[in-house]
Parts: sequence; C-alpha cells; structure tokens
Amino acid sequence: MTKLFTFASLLCLSFISCKKQNDWLDIRKDPNDKILEKLADFQAILDNTLIFNSSYTSIGQLGCDNYYLNEQYYNLTAPTEKNAYIWKKDIFEDRLSTDYTVGYQEIGAANIVLDGLKELKITSNEQIEFDNVMGQALFHRSIMFFELASIFCKPYRSQTASVDLGLSLKLSSDIYEIEQRASLDATYKQIVDDLLVAASLLPKIPKYKSRPSKLASYALLARVYLNMGNYVKARDFSDSVLSNGAELLDFNDGVPSLLLEYRFPNFTTGNKEVIFYSEGIGYTGIIPDYNFGYGFVDTVLYKSYDVSDLRRKYFYEQVGLSQVKFRGTYSGSTLNFCGLGINEVCLTRAECNARLNNIQASLSDLNLLLSKRYEKGRFVEYETDNSDTLLVKILAERRKELPFTSQIRWQDLRRLNIDPRFATYITRIVEGEVFTLAPNDPKYVYPIPQNEIDRTGIAQNER
Repeated sequence: MTKLFTFASLLCLSFISCKKQNDWLDIRKDPNDKILEKLADFQAILDNTLIFNSSYTSIGQLGCDNYYLNEQYYNLTAPTEKNAYIWKKDIFEDRLSTDYTVGYQEIGAANIVLDGLKELKITSNEQIEFDNVMGQALFHRSIMFFELASIFCKPYRSQTASVDLGLSLKLSSDIYEIEQRASLDATYKQIVDDLLVAASLLPKIPKYKSRPSKLASYALLARVYLNMGNYVKARDFSDSVLSNGAELLDFNDGVPSLLLEYRFPNFTTGNKEVIFYSEGIGYTGIIPDYNFGYGFVDTVLYKSYDVSDLRRKYFYEQVGLSQVKFRGTYSGSTLNFCGLGINEVCLTRAECNARLNNIQASLSDLNLLLSKRYEKGRFVEYETDNSDTLLVKILAERRKELPFTSQIRWQDLRRLNIDPRFATYITRIVEGEVFTLAPNDPKYVYPIPQNEIDRTGIAQNER
C-alpha cells in the first residue's frame, strides 16, 4: 500500500509553519485524507510550491563579501544571522536551523513520492506521465542535497572526497530511519545520479517553471560539475542547455524596468531567462533588499560596474550619499532567486571554455551576455588571447551578474579559494572588533545543528 496522503499533508503543514505564504504560491490540489493511488496524487504533492519552490537553503549568502552591515544595525538582526555574518563558531546556539530542517523536509517529501511510485501500477498510456513525476521528485531531492552540501560539507576536492564527510543521505520516506553521514564523494555521486536519471525522464519544457525539466536538470548538472572542478562535463551540460533555443534577456528591451519595484517581473509573467523557479529563505534582516534589509551592497562590488552597464541601474538603488541597496532579484520580490537561469549557464560555459583554453568559444559567450547588459551603442567587445586573463574577467562578471542569486557567490568563494590567484579574505568590523574569514577556513563549513546531532548521533563538523 502506498504512503498515506495524511503523512504528506502533515509534512506540508510543518513546512508552512516556517514561512509566510506568498501570494504567488499555489497549492493546486486540496489534499483530503486518502491513500495515494493515482499519478495525479503524486503530482499534487510535487506541485505544492510551499515545499518545492520556497525557502531554499540560503544561509551561505550571509557569509559572503557582497554586502556589509553598519554597526548600528548589527544588533537589530536575528541571532543566527548575526552569528553567520561574523562566521561565529557556533552559528545556531542550540536553535533549529531553518535551512537544514526545511531542506530535509523537501527531501522527505520527494522520497514519499519516489517510494509511492515503486508500488504504483500504471498502464502503458501513463508511462510518460509516470516518468515525468519520477523525474521531478529526483530533481527536487538532488538540488536540495546539493544546496545542503554547499553549507554543511567541505568543498568538493577529488583528492579528499572519499574521506571527507558528506550528508546524511536520506533515500527513504521512513522518518524513523537514521542515516549516518556518507562520504562527500558518495554525496555528490547521489546528486549526479539522481540528476542524470531525472534528465532522461523529464520533458524539455515543463508545464510550469515551478516544475523541473530536462533543461533544468542539465543546468543543475552544469552547476554541480563546476563546483566539482570537472570543467569538461560542466561545459558539456551547459551546451545541452544553450543549444536548445535558450535566450538571454536584453536589458535594453524593457525587461527589467524601473517601473517595477524589484525591476524584474514575477517569473510567470515574462522572464525568459528563468529555467526553473525557486526562492530562498527570507533572511531579509541582512541581505541588502531595498525595503527590508539592514545590509548594504559592498562598495567594491558596486563600483566594479561601468556607468554604461545597465546592471548598475537595474540591480541597485543608491540611498543617501554612498550606500546602495539591491533591487535586482529574478524573483520580482523581497526574496532572493534560488532557481536556475540562462545567464548562469552562459557564464558557466564561458568559464569552462576559458579553463580548457577554448578562448574564442569562451569570448563568444561572454560578449553575448555583456552585449545584452550594456546600453546600446556603448558596449565594446572584450578581446584577449590569454586564457588566464580571460578567466579573471569571466569570474569578475560572474560576481556582477549573480551577486544575490541562490548561494552562488558562497559556492564560488569555496571552490575558488583553492587557487591562490582567486583566494579571498573577507573582513568584518563589528563594535571595534575585526573578524576575518580566510581562504579555506574551516568556517566555510557550517556546523550541523545540535538538535540533529542529539537526535541522530551523526558526526559534527570541525570549525
């Protein structure tokens, strides 16, 4: 017998209690207490955007160098945010971690679907729909494992991944089953394996952008392989996205717009760069959101934009004489965009080709993106015959294009710190005390919440 819908509903309710519902969120089925018996029932679980497209792991953003806090605002922020801002050894201080808890709730909901599908009998006419539902569940499990690994595990290094601690790989819907932490290598293998199967099952174009697709699976594989340092596969999966009619926004064409409070439209109404939509946990106390955030955009980052670069105009808003706020989220709201976009894939392919010494291919992607970000008539194509110089340029543009998208800056800092050319020291000054996050510092790995350690006995991270 398949899992009870009641169990899935309780999971949904526990999740909803963590976050206020946004007006775009749409639960397309009103689940009554009954047994999951049709594909439509499983699709209804996956279409609950409160679970699968909301409150994505975002705490890595708080440790990045793209923003700062004035000292008078530091004490107004929530304890977890304050601790993350200064990379304190104990981030959560016996409190629950929303990122960890909600991440595993999404994984658990995906496992409910996957376990239920194993027992479901279908007709040949239902095979395509069955494959689609299974592919969606695998994608959701995979992306959340990856985002959690970016916080609670060391950066992937092929030399040490077999002994470094990975995640507790929950692959069953049994809530009483406890999994000890797998190796980092096994964790990434699970992420990749789930995505490869998902890509083979999903349609190229989803019915809604809140649903995963084949192209979303390819885009996520490109992100994962980039973080693993496998530039050939990251490039190849980027190719698989960009060769399928993908289009970039031209910032000269009215999207974004100064008439919109957050400059970009809601993902359902015109942002063609969005491949898969999700949004992050609302850490608006610190992230430099225009209306609610206490933080301000890093001065060096803001000054790195040319005056003819439209991202300077549409991403940011100057307040006062020298302080800058962020308005450029692809969510079109106060929450940061945590999905997948064509712009990220384009930059990933450019980076990989630069690293593989395919200079002209890399320049083609870089110049294509930048030509759609600068004022018409003001853009001059970037040229170089040196792959190292090109790589430096691409990484600078990556930071400027994706400053508050998902946890990309945090992931980039972690992966790039191993290379002395790109190693970054981040410094905060709070109440006269200086805090520094050095390259490859153990504090690039967050502690497992103590309540999880107490409940499961899994190994804690060193900090």
